[in-house]
Amino acid sequence: MAAPVPAGEVPDPDLQILLNRLEGLVAAGHQPDSWMHELAETADRQQLPSAQLRSIATNLTWIARRLGQPVPFGGKYCGDPGTGGRLHLYSCGQRLQFDFNFAGLAAFLDQHQGLPHMQDALVQSFSAFAKLGARKPDAVSQLNHVLELDDLDTRARHVCLAGLWSAYTLPEQATLLLDLASTMIGAGEADGTVYFRRAMAYRLLGMFPAALDDIDHAFSMLPPGHNEIHQDYLRERQLIGAAAQSSQENSNGSG
Repeated sequence: MAAPVPAGEVPDPDLQILLNRLEGLVAAGHQPDSWMHELAETADRQQLPSAQLRSIATNLTWIARRLGQPVPFGGKYCGDPGTGGRLHLYSCGQRLQFDFNFAGLAAFLDQHQGLPHMQDALVQSFSAFAKLGARKPDAVSQLNHVLELDDLDTRARHVCLAGLWSAYTLPEQATLLLDLASTMIGAGEADGTVYFRRAMAYRLLGMFPAALDDIDHAFSMLPPGHNEIHQDYLRERQLIGAAAQSSQENSNGSG
């Protein structure tokens, strides 16, 4: 299952220096509290926009997961009402989302109900993701709620997209997936993962040439070194080919 290659430009040179240092802390195995503390202080001092804070936290969480570090439950920012607590929610939520741990993510969110950050768009997108993956009856309602939030951004839309990609039993999965992926592409928010997920939507809808175009575009956007994601893209291309062949055979058989 393809996890998103973390996205989000950090145009401020000073902030890029901070990000490099925080990535070094994560890579060296420092406790999550260390990078959360430094990032929270910087965010409060410089009044970083939520979208930038979410993107940085997502990148650091992805690095920690890739290195085999555990989900950062606990710590001094667990339940904190300030920016550190928001970073804790972001990091734990993204990690559970990357792991496709629907039940674990739902339980984590339940444990933190009442915190001021629970209405944050990224945190609300975690709820939509968990409900979609767990086949909850209110999953689409939660998804629609998230997509109408004022503070919705690329990171939150990526989480919603991953939830739809996982919602195999949802009758309207393909159309919802296609609509959201196309919205992101139209807004200039697409990376290879968005095209990968839209390719699946086209495949499910029987639009095989469009599916092949998208998966090939996803390949073209993937940087070197992401071999596991490359394999996910390749499996999707094989599924498209098999589905197209099966459709053609069925058409010939009924003709």
